[in-house]
Amino acid sequence: MILTERRRALPLSLLRELPRIILIGLFSFAAIDKLIHFRGFVAAIQSYRLLPSSLENSAAIFFLMAEFAIALGLLTKRWRRLAALSAVLLLGMFTIVYLAVNPAGVCGCWFTLTLNSGGYVHILQNLVFIALAILTWMDHEPSKPAPSVLYSNNPSTAESDDGRLHA
Repeated sequence: MILTERRRALPLSLLRELPRIILIGLFSFAAIDKLIHFRGFVAAIQSYRLLPSSLENSAAIFFLMAEFAIALGLLTKRWRRLAALSAVLLLGMFTIVYLAVNPAGVCGCWFTLTLNSGGYVHILQNLVFIALAILTWMDHEPSKPAPSVLYSNNPSTAESDDGRLHA
Protein backbone atom coordinates (compact mmCIF):
# COMPACT_ATOMS: atom_id res chain seq x y z
CA MET A 1 0.00 0.00 0.00
CA ILE A 2 1.47 3.36 -0.96
CA LEU A 3 1.73 6.24 1.48
CA THR A 4 -1.22 8.25 0.10
CA GLU A 5 -3.50 5.20 0.35
CA ARG A 6 -2.43 4.71 3.97
CA ARG A 7 -3.17 8.35 4.75
CA ARG A 8 -6.64 8.04 3.24
CA ALA A 9 -7.33 4.84 5.18
CA LEU A 10 -6.11 6.29 8.49
CA PRO A 11 -9.28 8.27 9.40
CA LEU A 12 -11.45 5.23 8.70
CA SER A 13 -9.13 3.03 10.74
CA LEU A 14 -9.20 5.48 13.65
CA LEU A 15 -12.98 5.68 13.42
CA ARG A 16 -13.25 1.89 13.66
CA GLU A 17 -10.92 1.86 16.68
CA LEU A 18 -12.57 4.81 18.46
CA PRO A 19 -15.15 2.77 20.44
CA ARG A 20 -12.39 0.50 21.73
CA ILE A 21 -10.13 3.43 22.61
CA ILE A 22 -12.98 5.14 24.49
CA LEU A 23 -13.71 1.94 26.42
CA ILE A 24 -10.05 1.43 27.32
CA GLY A 25 -9.97 4.97 28.71
CA LEU A 26 -13.29 4.53 30.49
CA PHE A 27 -12.43 1.28 32.25
CA SER A 28 -8.88 2.38 33.06
CA PHE A 29 -10.02 5.67 34.54
CA ALA A 30 -12.93 4.08 36.43
CA ALA A 31 -10.70 1.42 37.97
CA ILE A 32 -7.98 3.90 38.95
CA ASP A 33 -10.60 6.28 40.35
CA LYS A 34 -12.16 3.48 42.42
CA LEU A 35 -8.72 2.44 43.66
CA ILE A 36 -7.89 5.99 44.76
CA HIS A 37 -11.31 6.37 46.44
CA PHE A 38 -11.62 2.78 47.61
CA ARG A 39 -13.43 3.57 50.89
CA GLY A 40 -15.95 5.73 49.03
CA PHE A 41 -16.54 2.95 46.51
CA VAL A 42 -17.15 0.45 49.32
CA ALA A 43 -19.58 2.95 50.87
CA ALA A 44 -21.40 3.18 47.53
CA ILE A 45 -21.68 -0.61 47.42
CA GLN A 46 -22.99 -0.56 51.01
CA SER A 47 -25.68 1.97 50.05
CA TYR A 48 -27.26 -0.59 47.71
CA ARG A 49 -27.79 -3.03 50.61
CA LEU A 50 -27.61 -6.04 48.29
CA LEU A 51 -24.64 -7.85 49.83
CA PRO A 52 -23.80 -8.94 53.36
CA SER A 53 -21.33 -6.54 54.93
CA SER A 54 -18.67 -9.27 54.94
CA LEU A 55 -18.72 -9.35 51.10
CA GLU A 56 -18.68 -5.63 50.33
CA ASN A 57 -14.88 -5.25 50.31
CA SER A 58 -14.52 -8.40 48.22
CA ALA A 59 -17.12 -7.14 45.75
CA ALA A 60 -15.31 -3.80 45.48
CA ILE A 61 -12.01 -5.57 44.77
CA PHE A 62 -13.74 -7.83 42.22
CA PHE A 63 -15.26 -4.87 40.34
CA LEU A 64 -11.94 -3.02 40.40
CA MET A 65 -10.08 -6.04 39.02
CA ALA A 66 -12.79 -6.67 36.43
CA GLU A 67 -12.49 -3.11 35.14
CA PHE A 68 -8.70 -3.37 34.90
CA ALA A 69 -9.00 -6.75 33.17
CA ILE A 70 -11.48 -5.35 30.63
CA ALA A 71 -9.19 -2.40 29.87
CA LEU A 72 -6.19 -4.71 29.42
CA GLY A 73 -8.22 -7.20 27.39
CA LEU A 74 -9.34 -4.48 25.01
CA LEU A 75 -5.68 -3.68 24.33
CA THR A 76 -4.94 -7.13 22.96
CA LYS A 77 -6.35 -8.79 19.86
CA ARG A 78 -6.53 -12.17 21.55
CA TRP A 79 -8.76 -11.03 24.44
CA ARG A 80 -10.64 -8.19 22.73
CA ARG A 81 -13.93 -10.02 22.08
CA LEU A 82 -14.05 -11.50 25.57
CA ALA A 83 -13.24 -8.11 27.09
CA ALA A 84 -15.95 -6.41 25.03
CA LEU A 85 -18.49 -9.05 26.07
CA SER A 86 -17.39 -8.66 29.71
CA ALA A 87 -17.85 -4.90 29.39
CA VAL A 88 -21.41 -5.40 28.11
CA LEU A 89 -22.21 -7.77 30.98
CA LEU A 90 -20.62 -5.58 33.66
CA LEU A 91 -22.20 -2.35 32.43
CA GLY A 92 -25.54 -4.12 31.96
CA MET A 93 -25.41 -5.47 35.50
CA PHE A 94 -24.51 -2.04 36.91
CA THR A 95 -27.41 -0.48 35.02
CA ILE A 96 -29.97 -3.08 36.10
CA VAL A 97 -28.89 -2.95 39.74
CA TYR A 98 -28.90 0.84 39.69
CA LEU A 99 -32.43 0.93 38.27
CA ALA A 100 -33.75 -1.76 40.60
CA VAL A 101 -32.34 -0.37 43.83
CA ASN A 102 -32.30 3.42 43.79
CA PRO A 103 -31.93 5.47 40.58
CA ALA A 104 -31.58 8.75 42.50
CA GLY A 105 -28.97 7.45 44.95
CA VAL A 106 -25.25 6.97 45.05
CA CYS A 107 -23.73 5.60 41.87
CA GLY A 108 -20.12 4.78 42.74
CA CYS A 109 -18.72 4.91 39.21
CA TRP A 110 -16.95 8.28 38.90
CA PHE A 111 -15.99 9.68 42.30
CA THR A 112 -13.63 12.29 40.92
CA LEU A 113 -16.11 13.61 38.35
CA THR A 114 -19.52 13.16 39.96
CA LEU A 115 -18.76 13.29 43.66
CA ASN A 116 -20.72 10.06 44.24
CA SER A 117 -24.02 11.34 42.84
CA GLY A 118 -26.03 9.24 40.45
CA GLY A 119 -28.98 9.84 38.20
CA TYR A 120 -30.60 8.93 34.95
CA VAL A 121 -27.69 10.47 33.06
CA HIS A 122 -25.57 7.59 34.37
CA ILE A 123 -28.05 5.10 32.97
CA LEU A 124 -27.92 6.78 29.56
CA GLN A 125 -24.14 6.90 29.82
CA ASN A 126 -24.01 3.15 30.56
CA LEU A 127 -26.26 2.43 27.58
CA VAL A 128 -23.93 4.40 25.30
CA PHE A 129 -20.93 2.50 26.68
CA ILE A 130 -22.77 -0.80 26.19
CA ALA A 131 -23.35 0.18 22.55
CA LEU A 132 -19.63 0.98 22.16
CA ALA A 133 -18.72 -2.41 23.65
CA ILE A 134 -21.10 -4.16 21.26
CA LEU A 135 -19.54 -2.30 18.33
CA THR A 136 -16.10 -3.34 19.54
CA TRP A 137 -17.22 -6.94 19.88
CA MET A 138 -18.79 -6.96 16.41
CA ASP A 139 -15.82 -5.25 14.75
CA HIS A 140 -13.22 -7.71 15.96
CA GLU A 141 -13.14 -11.17 14.44
CA PRO A 142 -12.35 -13.99 16.85
CA SER A 143 -8.78 -15.15 16.78
CA LYS A 144 -8.32 -18.44 15.00
CA PRO A 145 -5.77 -20.93 16.25
CA ALA A 146 -2.80 -21.49 14.02
CA PRO A 147 -3.23 -24.58 11.89
CA SER A 148 -1.27 -27.45 13.32
CA VAL A 149 0.56 -29.79 11.05
CA LEU A 150 0.03 -33.26 12.46
CA TYR A 151 1.21 -35.13 9.41
CA SER A 152 3.95 -34.29 7.01
CA ASN A 153 2.96 -33.74 3.41
CA ASN A 154 6.42 -34.77 2.33
CA PRO A 155 6.04 -37.98 0.29
CA SER A 156 9.40 -39.33 1.47
CA THR A 157 8.18 -39.61 5.06
CA ALA A 158 4.54 -40.43 4.49
CA GLU A 159 3.41 -43.77 5.84
CA SER A 160 1.67 -46.30 3.68
CA ASP A 161 -1.57 -47.97 4.66
CA ASP A 162 0.30 -50.95 6.11
CA GLY A 163 2.54 -48.81 8.34
CA ARG A 164 5.74 -49.04 6.28
CA LEU A 165 7.59 -45.95 5.16
CA HIS A 166 7.84 -45.26 1.44
CA ALA A 167 11.22 -44.33 0.12
